[in-house]
Amino acid sequence: MELLKACTMKQSLARNYNAFGTFFVYLQHNSTHMKQILSLITLLIACSISAQDQGYDVTGSGTGCISGDCDDGLGKYVWKNGDYYYGAWREGKMSGKGTHYRSNGSIYTGFYKGNKKNGQGKLVMANGDIYNGEFVDNMAEGYGVIVYKNKTTYKGHWKNNKKHGQGTWKHFAGDMYVGEYQNNLRHGKGKFIYKNNENYNGMWSFGEMEGQGTYTYQDGTQQSGIWENGLIKSNN
Repeated sequence: MELLKACTMKQSLARNYNAFGTFFVYLQHNSTHMKQILSLITLLIACSISAQDQGYDVTGSGTGCISGDCDDGLGKYVWKNGDYYYGAWREGKMSGKGTHYRSNGSIYTGFYKGNKKNGQGKLVMANGDIYNGEFVDNMAEGYGVIVYKNKTTYKGHWKNNKKHGQGTWKHFAGDMYVGEYQNNLRHGKGKFIYKNNENYNGMWSFGEMEGQGTYTYQDGTQQSGIWENGLIKSNN
């Protein structure tokens, strides 16, 4: 870091000699300063190498670590594809709280560990979906709430970016499911309430009514029994 500070002080002098022709003319008429100028060139080369090694923008392209401390502190880093992150760093990796803006329009604000989303965070996706909850190694995992672009919602548990465990799903048109999920599918015990107020309460298997369950119709009559692939097979 001390070397980079020295670079900053010397860069304004270096800009005066950005053309080779001018530079050599200057040397010819100022030979008494040649040693100082050669020392400056050596310092600038060392600065450039050090800055590149640490990811700092030395080309003026607006990429790399453009402000702050992107090693151990708070800093802003810009990638060549237009993505950028501002937040906490540790040992040169995104670690702690920060905000990551992607060129595709998605925005993540939350916690990182070792360059991966870990902990509580909010992800606004490029397609308009919004997830607010827990992450493990870039995956939605634990408890989280997602609001889809069409206003359908899910509140519950996740594993590997999929609904997994107990949750409540509400469709924008009015249907609702409260129960267990496995790998994004209704699986286990749950109740599905249709927008016409009919409902099925019972067992599910990979998205289908299967096992013991009761279907209640609008008029209050019920049909209980064993279901298979969404159809009743035997009445109780």
